[in-house]
Amino acid sequence: MAMFSLNLTPAANVTAQGDSSQDIVVVTGDEAEEFVNATSHAVENGDIENIAPVSAFDLEASTVYTVGGGVTVVTVPLHGDYSIPSNITVFFDEDNTVLQTNEMLVTKNEIENFQVETYLDGSLVKSEDTGISYITDEEMLAEKPVESEIQPMGVGAVAACLAAVLGIGGTAAYIIAVACGGSCATPTPVTATICAACIGAYAVIGGGAIGGAVACFNNL
Repeated sequence: MAMFSLNLTPAANVTAQGDSSQDIVVVTGDEAEEFVNATSHAVENGDIENIAPVSAFDLEASTVYTVGGGVTVVTVPLHGDYSIPSNITVFFDEDNTVLQTNEMLVTKNEIENFQVETYLDGSLVKSEDTGISYITDEEMLAEKPVESEIQPMGVGAVAACLAAVLGIGGTAAYIIAVACGGSCATPTPVTATICAACIGAYAVIGGGAIGGAVACFNNL
């Protein structure tokens, strides 16, 4: 079972455990709407350091979930110039105060591969050419879910696991596996911030399967 901690601020230290985690719980209904509204207000008030323009935010498609320690998370999908699983993920404490903001921006680079950039509170943490040839969102969504196969440990095994758990195609699974690999398997105060954005990617694509997706990184 994979285990990681998200080092947010001194006010919050969140731990999640595999797909048996009791910490990661998807929130719905009026409570979810409350946190989506809080996110919108935080953007309007300048409490969030976002790189992606607000025009790219798909607030209506947000996923809200708790991750333990009194922390609630809102993941907002990003569209426009960004590919799935691009997102901005905002962490709130019990007083609805913004603790941390993570962004994963997936775009096409100059050599027509997927480029992934991860930001923490508006500052670049990681930028990586995934080596995966760019395809459109429509093409990515049209890919059939990949069935899990027994593979050697490594990025391929993580991608196969993610595809099975989240019910997604190989391209999306491999993007997440490459972008999030080391940070979610053995997090440090630096890499844990990348893993936080990756949790947002799981939420954008796979909804409630977040805990199971985290456990896939035990295959590294």
